[in-house]
Amino acid sequence: MHTFATAFAITALLSFSACGRSAAHDGPEHEIEELTARMEKNGESADLLTERAVEYRVLGKLPEATKDLERAAVLDPDSMAIHRELGRVYFLAAKPEEAIATVTRGLRLTTDEPAELASLRILRAEILRSLNDNKRAAEDADAAIALHKKNPEWYLLRSGIHRRLKAHQERLAGIEAGLKETGAGVLVIERVEALLDAGQFEAALMNIGTELEDSRIKSSWQIRRARALLGLRRKSEAEASLKAALAEIGTRLNAKTADVSLLLDRALAHELLDEKKEALRAYEDARDKGGGETLNDKIKALQEAITPKAAPLSEPNATKEKSGPGVKP
Repeated sequence: MHTFATAFAITALLSFSACGRSAAHDGPEHEIEELTARMEKNGESADLLTERAVEYRVLGKLPEATKDLERAAVLDPDSMAIHRELGRVYFLAAKPEEAIATVTRGLRLTTDEPAELASLRILRAEILRSLNDNKRAAEDADAAIALHKKNPEWYLLRSGIHRRLKAHQERLAGIEAGLKETGAGVLVIERVEALLDAGQFEAALMNIGTELEDSRIKSSWQIRRARALLGLRRKSEAEASLKAALAEIGTRLNAKTADVSLLLDRALAHELLDEKKEALRAYEDARDKGGGETLNDKIKALQEAITPKAAPLSEPNATKEKSGPGVKP
């Protein structure tokens, strides 16, 4: 029976016990040097090539990682771990079709470890989601979780896919199953988000009230409370919650080392208060502090909402009456 730690290692770290990696890890560059020296002395092996590929991936050297893994797959074509890591590297290199083909080949292999199959399924679900093939992504996520039920991140991935599909009941049921299996706090938050997205505002408020009572830091929960109250048309209460959230965020923000999650909360609070200029500045700040380019669509929408559109120029002769044969005065 696999523990959560074992499943996480299989999915994220590709821990190869047979390779005897040292517990003292001096960094990817040093590890690459050691692995290269070992291969120069003793010859290539699938395990050593895969280990080196993982270090290359950590450094963002995807061409080098790909080359090592393709060679490793030739040396050990029956390794699910190699297919998984090669699929991951193809995906990171923006080659989703190659990634899916590689993972699919891996799924045709045999194993006595259900978590091996599960991690391949969840990787393919992630790739399919990136292609907006959400129905197939959900099927793979379901299959992965059926094989291994203890990884809360997998429930979050499936929840996000259900959100795209607007499959609210399936999403809520899946989160409840994840809470039962893992008890993970991140799924408590996800359940509230799912209730809000499903328009179940009263149920969301009940959950939010419990969290507000128990939480020392309340701003995120105040914002969620405001979203539920706005859904119930209780605008004045929502505004009070948003202002309380902004006041707390203001005491916690450090101008030099601002927390991106706090900046995003501040932006959303201003947006819900219909304070578009303040929301725009906060989203731009969050993007510049590491929030990523994914915020650009939000920023563009706010810019367009703030900037009035210029009236179209009228054509000089557009309103003049036409005259001539066959034209009625």
